[in-house]
Amino acid sequence: MASSDDVGFRCFVRGLDRETDENVLKEAFSKFGNVIGSKIMRDDMMGTSRRCGFVTFEDEKSMRDAIKEMHGLKNPSGFVCFVHRLDRDTDAERLAFAFCMFGEITDCQVAYDIRGKSRGHGFVTFKDEESMRDAVLMMDGHEIDGCQIRVEEPTMIFSGIKNIRDLFGHK
Repeated sequence: MASSDDVGFRCFVRGLDRETDENVLKEAFSKFGNVIGSKIMRDDMMGTSRRCGFVTFEDEKSMRDAIKEMHGLKNPSGFVCFVHRLDRDTDAERLAFAFCMFGEITDCQVAYDIRGKSRGHGFVTFKDEESMRDAVLMMDGHEIDGCQIRVEEPTMIFSGIKNIRDLFGHK
């Protein structure tokens, strides 16, 4: 049985409306199968939505069904790698340097908490899909600043969705 911490059946969702909460996110994705968890990423200081989150499915088939239906709703600004297990001292500049050999990077971010401490994960956005896929293939398991990192292509990315309920025909 998967838990909400399992990355294997978890989809990253980006571009959400600020009003979308965990219940709406879970409801929207439940048509694909049993959703065992949903999480909206929030600003530590203000508590406001960062307009992204995760949906965790009980099984791979449900996740794949969601991806199949959502195919084509990619981030128009680039192709994103999710990088986790970063050393707490690795910053965006160091992360970008480690990934720049794969192609043009349009954005690179490391997530920080309210105290300014790294959360140990970040995102690298490439201009083209081939660069992103090469980075995922070559960097997963690679070591940066003494830590063996994990690199994944987010399973799905939404961008510019005003209301996720509208996307699935919910009223």
